[in-house]
Amino acid sequence: MAEYAYGQTPPDIGEKAFSLAWLAGARHLKAPSAGESFWHAHGEVQLLFCFKGEFEYEFEGRPGAVLTAGHYIVIPARLKHRHMQAIDPAGHRIELLVRPPRAGADYSLFPHSVARALLSSLLEKSCRPVQASRDLVRIFLRLDALAELGEGSLSPKQLALARTLAALVLQACAGNDAEVHGAKPEARLMDEATAWLEHHFAEDVKMDGLVAYMGYSRSRLFDLFRRHTGLSPADYLARYRIRMARAMLEKTDRKISDISRACGFASAQYFNAAFRRQTGLTPSAWRERSRGDI
Repeated sequence: MAEYAYGQTPPDIGEKAFSLAWLAGARHLKAPSAGESFWHAHGEVQLLFCFKGEFEYEFEGRPGAVLTAGHYIVIPARLKHRHMQAIDPAGHRIELLVRPPRAGADYSLFPHSVARALLSSLLEKSCRPVQASRDLVRIFLRLDALAELGEGSLSPKQLALARTLAALVLQACAGNDAEVHGAKPEARLMDEATAWLEHHFAEDVKMDGLVAYMGYSRSRLFDLFRRHTGLSPADYLARYRIRMARAMLEKTDRKISDISRACGFASAQYFNAAFRRQTGLTPSAWRERSRGDI
């Protein structure tokens, strides 16, 4: 069986199957448990959409970014990157490898000038997560289902559908979707909800407090919150607490039990279990790794 460098395995649907000069392939990325992550780069622009999980990226020479469910991120060609602390978390994503514009290439579906404009617009969003509209999420879901099957199992009609879906992804991600970028009032309200959770993360937070603060019904608030963040309020709070705990472990010498209490965990045992579930490491192992002790 062939061995490949990290991040360089062949796509599930390849360039020849797509027959699109701007697309080198698509990968279905689904892992039930965390693994190792290494610095690497791609020869193509990497477009990643997250269905499940939280992926914190480090970029060489650029600020990092956190990709969560319902969002996509664009990583420029040849930019070195990896997951934070060299841990590739469990989760589910789809990856498209988009080629930079090349003179004389047959771009199919798009004239060369249009493809160049779309790719340039896509790169303007580099290295920052962008929330996808509900329509775009549906397109990613259908394309991912085809990628999971693999091009060898796809009929000519399914390959044609994959080709069309990929073109729609490029068009939507490169465009200015009003639902995503139009500063809807609901989006601003959900930003306020996340800010409330972050402000109270060290406390014994009850979700009824968030509901009362926002003035929505519980079901309506939770539905809007999930659409905005890809997470329930409780999951968002749990992930934020772990993020704050990681910072304390890396930057202070506080006892782990103190950090547990400072981040709102009811017990050190629960803190250890939650931390390991999200990062693949215990708090003490995370501290040692962040300081180069292991």
